[in-house]
Amino acid sequence: MVNESQIYRDLQAHLDKLPIGFPSTKSGVEIRILKHLFTPEEAKLAGQLSMIPEPLNRIYDRFDKNKIAMGELEQALDHMVEKGSIMAVKIANRKLYSLIPFAVGMYELQVDRLTKDFAKDVKLYIDGEFGDEMYRTKIPQLRTIPVRKSIAAPEKFSISSYDDIRNIIENVGGQIAVANCICRQAKNVIGQSCTKTDLHETCIVFREFADMFMRWGIGRSINKDEALAILDKAQEAGLVLQPENTQHPSYVCCCCGDCCGILTTVKRYPHPAELYATNYYAEIDPELCTGCEICVSRCQLDAITIVNGVAVVDLDCCIGCGNCVACCEFNASQLRKKETEMVPPEHTSDLYRKIMAKKAGK
Repeated sequence: MVNESQIYRDLQAHLDKLPIGFPSTKSGVEIRILKHLFTPEEAKLAGQLSMIPEPLNRIYDRFDKNKIAMGELEQALDHMVEKGSIMAVKIANRKLYSLIPFAVGMYELQVDRLTKDFAKDVKLYIDGEFGDEMYRTKIPQLRTIPVRKSIAAPEKFSISSYDDIRNIIENVGGQIAVANCICRQAKNVIGQSCTKTDLHETCIVFREFADMFMRWGIGRSINKDEALAILDKAQEAGLVLQPENTQHPSYVCCCCGDCCGILTTVKRYPHPAELYATNYYAEIDPELCTGCEICVSRCQLDAITIVNGVAVVDLDCCIGCGNCVACCEFNASQLRKKETEMVPPEHTSDLYRKIMAKKAGK
């Protein structure tokens, strides 16, 4: 009989094969996280799932029919979906189940139900092995696009549709919902508060993800105008717009350098900009800059310093979010488009295939 420790270790190894893996650690924090998300029985069931969505009958073929009935399996899988441990989608009236990465995935689905111990364990994991795993292939799950005010004249930049937040929102086909930011909420749960903003409802999700968030009571329905208004408030607070790294993103995060797991992780590296999917960078005209330092405090990547009385951008750190442009009253800061444009994968499945191909050395 397999003991409990081995059940969770087997699941960890299974999840580690996903595009965004789930690496082991010396501390064992990854096992504590799994125990929070899965009971031992659920962990065994999850070990039989794939990241490719599958119908119940195909999954049931992998099980001993003498040990579990199909109805019992369905009930168990549905409970795991409600917990945010696995995913279920409906396609052509068929429910399909699949694994999801820890982040972006299981972790974000724990919003509004975080515990202090779980939040502490997640921070330890992201600050260590999992943070390194997210950037192992240098193909990020999220990318950075400019805030609206920094591209008041989009034609000036020939901005692509997937880099224009207004275009993304206006062309969403389906439901839109907003949820609390899991990163800011986690910091609050462990007794700290965000030093950058008081905003919490800044995670915007689209289509089937919006339906799912609303069904579970962790998101509320909003329309396109409300979504743009939330994004404008995020811009006023100097938050970075980070949609999924696809042309048709499933979500847009509004992130700060104080709480966001992505931004805080990338700042540990000597050249953060190398790890970002972005098509812009900021440039400051020393003739127009007054050295007011507003852009210095506004930059979430600490990419701007004052040298000889004027602001200077460190291009190794700048990710082209446009917040320094939006806050500059003297028009000293401008966004510049990179010579080589990064065209994101079309859909989520394309993104994960690209990551897996890179892991395989292709």
